Amino acid sequence: MEVLLAGNTGYVTETFIEESFPECDVVVLGNEMLKSNRKKNILSCPFIKDEKELKEIFETYEFERIIYFSNYLTMHGRMTGELEQLRQILQLCKKNKEIMMLYLTGQESIYNITSGKTLLVSAAENVVMEYGNMYQINTKILRIPHLYSAVYTQDFFYKLFTEAEESGKIVFEESPEQNIYFLCMDDLAELLYKVYDNWGKERCLNVPDCFRQNFSDLEKEIRKTIPGKLDIRYQNSGQIYKVQPDDQIIRQEYGWFPKISVFEDIPGMYQEYKKLSDSDSGHFANIRNWISKNTLVVHILELISGFILFEFLNRYTGTYAQFKMIDLRLVFIVFMGSLYGINYGISAAALETCSLIAAYRQENVNIYTLFYEASNWIPFIFYFAAGAVCGYIRLKNKEDIEFVTKENRLIKEKFFFMQEMYQETLQDKRQYKKQILGSRDSFGKIFDITRKLDVIQPQKLFMETIRVMEDVLENHTIVLYSLDSWKRFGRMEVSSPEIRRKMPNSIRIEEYQNAVETLEKGEVWRNRELLAGYPAYIAGIKRNGELVMLVFIQDAASSQMTLYYLNLIKILCGLVEVSLLRALEYQEAVRDREYLEGTHILKTEYFMERLKLFHSIKEQKIGSYALLQIENPEMTLEETDRILKNKIRENDILGISEDGQLYLILSQVDDAMLPIVIERLEKNGLHCRVIDTRNESRVAEE
Repeated sequence: MEVLLAGNTGYVTETFIEESFPECDVVVLGNEMLKSNRKKNILSCPFIKDEKELKEIFETYEFERIIYFSNYLTMHGRMTGELEQLRQILQLCKKNKEIMMLYLTGQESIYNITSGKTLLVSAAENVVMEYGNMYQINTKILRIPHLYSAVYTQDFFYKLFTEAEESGKIVFEESPEQNIYFLCMDDLAELLYKVYDNWGKERCLNVPDCFRQNFSDLEKEIRKTIPGKLDIRYQNSGQIYKVQPDDQIIRQEYGWFPKISVFEDIPGMYQEYKKLSDSDSGHFANIRNWISKNTLVVHILELISGFILFEFLNRYTGTYAQFKMIDLRLVFIVFMGSLYGINYGISAAALETCSLIAAYRQENVNIYTLFYEASNWIPFIFYFAAGAVCGYIRLKNKEDIEFVTKENRLIKEKFFFMQEMYQETLQDKRQYKKQILGSRDSFGKIFDITRKLDVIQPQKLFMETIRVMEDVLENHTIVLYSLDSWKRFGRMEVSSPEIRRKMPNSIRIEEYQNAVETLEKGEVWRNRELLAGYPAYIAGIKRNGELVMLVFIQDAASSQMTLYYLNLIKILCGLVEVSLLRALEYQEAVRDREYLEGTHILKTEYFMERLKLFHSIKEQKIGSYALLQIENPEMTLEETDRILKNKIRENDILGISEDGQLYLILSQVDDAMLPIVIERLEKNGLHCRVIDTRNESRVAEE
């Protein structure tokens, strides 16, 4: 099963995925902190804004479950671009009616006070609902409290810890009496698993507030967790919003309620935040952090210190002839413009202009002379021109480098993403090919089953049925019972070798009344209540609306007590029923040709065929039989047939050999039962001799 997680997925972790979607292939869009893990079937990449590329993902993966995390799951989050992303995903869901789309959003739409956020969240919910109604998409809205994380940079608590560490001051926008609504990711994982396990008809679900905590309680917990003195303030707007009362739907439908309070996780979150923030520690790290946060001050200090240095060099080297060919002032301007851009280039030019004016003043050049003599302007013009040109080139190169770097990063991400998709596609191709060729429920397999069951002799059909059902169902506890005309007894026809000795040769139908009603409706009965003496499954095969055969599956593993397995049994029994009805109709059509006229005695060639089939059944250990020779020369065949008609079972077979000897095949009779049958026949004047069934060819010889 393939799952897509999109939107505000910064809270998603590998643990969350494993708990929510076990044994699923999960694609996560938009979580930069989550790394792809092929071993755990997790693919993570940035959210793709290009609708064409997003369409390619939907064409590559056949998503059955989609979850969109709203930006309002983050406290004080903003819904920038969310409606467009929702529209794109819902638009692509139209082509697959099997997708179950879940929109995880905040509780703003059920606040008792209407605000701008309430209107935006309601609009997003309406978009999801309308798309579901128009295009028959399985959409559901789950309104949950805010999520929280110590490492997601957009999260409320991450910003709170950062503010407390940097300034020792925390400002809450709400009042102290305002309730807080937070949900643990572990609780959410459990809920998502249950929601998808039992999708239901409810279109909107609301997660209740079970903890009744407010910002005043949060302040106490923060003060206990963060050492040092904190200045915590509130911006009381005078309005306290509340969510609607618990409607009990989630508790009743899924047996779920929030179990973990955010206060239990705050100490652990703070330690996790400190561990992350302290990974760069020490004096050099502090210096780097200070420089990165105060780049403007650093650049100004560099400008001033560089100006002082070059002024010193200019005065110190002024007396050397070789330095008279170099204008150090111009060099400084070029350096600053090339390193830091046009603003610093112009600033350096202004400083060096002042330095040059001071130098002219030392040479007793009047300021008016500098101003009115146009030739004196040339150095100043070149200073500013050099600063501007170098700064512009620096700025342009920086922008080009940033653009190329960003483009390269995007291309690399697309490359790796396409590589992942290509590999996944190849893997799926191999898997699907293997399933098509070898799956027990593929079309090729069904054709093979139909071909094997295309036989006209009932005994041979029973043999093939056992083989097919054991192979397809991967079960070796299958028994076939044929019912008598009164539907009181079931006679074993064939059985899996593993349990043949354990199962009775005859059963009373009245002992399985709990299953009969279901079987008469054409359904497969499943032993859900674990009734003693009942098999795991019982399926029926009908003829003209009446049961003629029962299929017992005595034992089934826990993995086989599923709806899929139940449907598989039903399909197989349907194929067997079609073949059995065809075989019985054929037998009735050729009855006059196979039996002696006016009797139930098979002619020699047809009797030998049946005898060989019974011998094969016995050799394969899926059944047993006994062969009796009827010796009574004083009776005609018609008289013997009349006596045996009411003394043998419907699945016993009477036949004649080439020399006119009469034989009786007793189906599913073992050594313990055989004397009882012989005694009953002899009481009716029929003398019997047991034939060694290890070599049925002796019958033909005799």
